[in-house]
Amino acid sequence: MASGVPMPALRGSPAGPNHPLTVRYPFPIDYYKDREAVVYSLDEQPLGLARLPGAAFNVPVRLDILHRVVRYWRAKWQQGTHKAKRRAEVRGGGRKPRPQKRTGRARAGSIRSPLWKGGGVAFGPKPRSHAHALPRATRLLGMRCALSARINEGRFFVVDDLLTIHAPPAEASAAAAAAPQPASTPDAAVASLSSNRRSRRTSSIAGGSQPSTHSIGTYSELKSRLTRLTGGSVGSTWLLVDSGEAGADGGARLRRQLKCSVVMEVVAPEQLTVYHVLRYQRLVVTRGALAALGEALTAPHRVRKPVKHAWWSARRAAVEAAVAELNEAAERE
Repeated sequence: MASGVPMPALRGSPAGPNHPLTVRYPFPIDYYKDREAVVYSLDEQPLGLARLPGAAFNVPVRLDILHRVVRYWRAKWQQGTHKAKRRAEVRGGGRKPRPQKRTGRARAGSIRSPLWKGGGVAFGPKPRSHAHALPRATRLLGMRCALSARINEGRFFVVDDLLTIHAPPAEASAAAAAAPQPASTPDAAVASLSSNRRSRRTSSIAGGSQPSTHSIGTYSELKSRLTRLTGGSVGSTWLLVDSGEAGADGGARLRRQLKCSVVMEVVAPEQLTVYHVLRYQRLVVTRGALAALGEALTAPHRVRKPVKHAWWSARRAAVEAAVAELNEAAERE
């Protein structure tokens, strides 16, 4: 009986789960296999399933890759505005402070010398960029590792929308009946005006049993709903990734509602980094942002020569087909 022919290893592929710096989990993981995540609404109602490509959301978590990528981003964000005056930039020192000889003291030619108090700094810091190069393949691998780690830890959540919630018809009608009447005070008028604006931005669904929608009004409401949905507690932090209305402008609208919160941040998918994923305890991704992340992490990023890439893709497909045929022949024998 002939044994099955193993698949050829791809050049430049990351080390497998046996790498010494790969995180070991107390449960078995079938790496590179597609996953599924439940899509929730902000009122904790399951709306369906979302497919998570295994090549992007189910890879071995490499600690060394995460460390390199975090160092890359922090060095790139460092301002580098440190500055110390050198001897040519400090004030004074136009003449020789004392004669060269017959004083019994050391020779001195300028009070701007680094040896003198108030003189310049020798080899002091200068404004510069601390950024260093890191291959794009390594950065993408770091993002895959970070997302896979959050999924393995149970801290990855998929929601339908961050700005609206779906309320049952009975709850919506009760809320409308219990709504306070507009008062004559200025504060009440401002509150009523903002409520009317929010109601104009949302569209209610007409129908017998279909739920209605309304927008998240305050930061406390959003935080309380995320706490119930993700099982958070005191001190929990959330990272929100949205490609819709909240993340179209980089999350500026939702950030205005968050009021400079230190426990919650919203970013667009193209602005998401490994540092953001690891900094916050829970990752909440909308359905549109999840599709954008999956496409960005699985699409070929080295296609500089399309003809050559197509030739290599065809050759790889032919090799895989030949290997599969050999395996089938071996099983028949």
